[in-house]
Amino acid sequence: MKTADTPDSRDWYTLSRHLYTGKTRSSMQNYTLSSSALILISYCILFAVLGFFFTMSTSSIYAQIEITTGENFSSPKFNGTVSEDAEPKPDILYSALHSDTIVGEVLNNFTYPIEAVRITASVYDKNGVIAATGDSYTSEYWIKPGSRSGFDIYLDEKLPNNSKYTLTISLEKSENDKPEALQLSVGGNSKGSNNFKLLGEVLNQGQDDANSVKVSGIFYDKNHKVLDVDYTYTNPDIISPNKKAPFELSFYTDNPEKIKSIAINAQSNEYSLITNGTQNNTKSEPSN
Repeated sequence: MKTADTPDSRDWYTLSRHLYTGKTRSSMQNYTLSSSALILISYCILFAVLGFFFTMSTSSIYAQIEITTGENFSSPKFNGTVSEDAEPKPDILYSALHSDTIVGEVLNNFTYPIEAVRITASVYDKNGVIAATGDSYTSEYWIKPGSRSGFDIYLDEKLPNNSKYTLTISLEKSENDKPEALQLSVGGNSKGSNNFKLLGEVLNQGQDDANSVKVSGIFYDKNHKVLDVDYTYTNPDIISPNKKAPFELSFYTDNPEKIKSIAINAQSNEYSLITNGTQNNTKSEPSN
C-alpha cells in the first residue's frame, strides 16, 4: 500500500499544490520536462501513423486512372480476330452482329484436333468506346481438323447504333482422338412465323455406348452467311451400339424464311461424326 512518501504520491501532491498556488518549484520543472517528452513522443507517433495512412492513400490514388467522360484512350482494330497467344489461330469463316447477338462459325485449320474453343467479343460504339462484352464457346467442345463449329455470343446490353466489334479466340490442343462412329440422318424441317424446327436421328455404329450425344447446326442464308446456330441432345443422349436415337433442333428466329441451308454435326464423349458420303455436308434448301 502506497503512502504519501512514495514518489508517485509526492509528484501528484506537488503538482496539485503548484496548480492551485501558481508557485514554481524544481520538482514541478522536472515534471514539466517529463510531460513535454511524453507529449513529443506522442506527436511523433501520431505523425508516423498519419504518414503511413497518407502513403497508403497516395498509393491507391496512383493505382487508379482518371478519364474524361466520352474520351477513348486507344482505337481498337476492327474486323480482325486475334489469338490470346502467339500461336496460329483457327479461322473465323464468318461472323455478324444480329441485334444483341454475334453469330459465326470457326474452322479448325490445324493438323490436330482442338477443344475448349472460346470466342470473346468486345463491342464498340461509333466513337470507338467499348459498349459491351461477352463470350461463348463453340457449339462443339471438340473440333477435328478441317471441321467447323458455330458459335453465338449473347450481349446483355442495349447496343448503340453503328456498333463495331472485335473477336478474340482462345483454345486448347486436344490429346483426345474420337473415332468416326456416329451416322446422322436428317428428316423433315418446318418453318413457322417466328421459329424453325429440324428433326433427325443419330445411329451409333461404335462398339461401346455413345454418351452425351450432341447434335449442332449452323443455319445459313442464300449467300451462305450465318443466320443462327443451335444445338441439342438426342433423346436419350446415351445410345447403345447399333442403336439410334432421335433429336429435334427447334429455336426462335425472326426470319425463318431466310434459312436456305444447314450444316449439321454430331458427336459424343467417345465418337465423332462419320463424314463419308453425305455426312457432315450442308443440307441445302430446307423444305417449307
